[in-house]
Amino acid sequence: MVIILPTGTDDATRVSASTRVIAIDTPNDNSLSTNWGTYRTSVDAIETATGLDILSAVSTAVQQTVESRVDNGPTS
Repeated sequence: MVIILPTGTDDATRVSASTRVIAIDTPNDNSLSTNWGTYRTSVDAIETATGLDILSAVSTAVQQTVESRVDNGPTS
């Protein structure tokens, strides 16, 4: 997972509802596509699969927004 943040300190407070979060879930398979964008998913899906609470230091309202979204930004 990648979280795109502006320069600064206290990372959790810099995550907002408009923060770009890129989560990918690649299968454990040697025939993977080299286009990683095809494996984009939501943070919620990663949390469900792993049992982790990945952005737990971020406010609940912001978590609900960014964790449910699947990134559709550029891949290069």
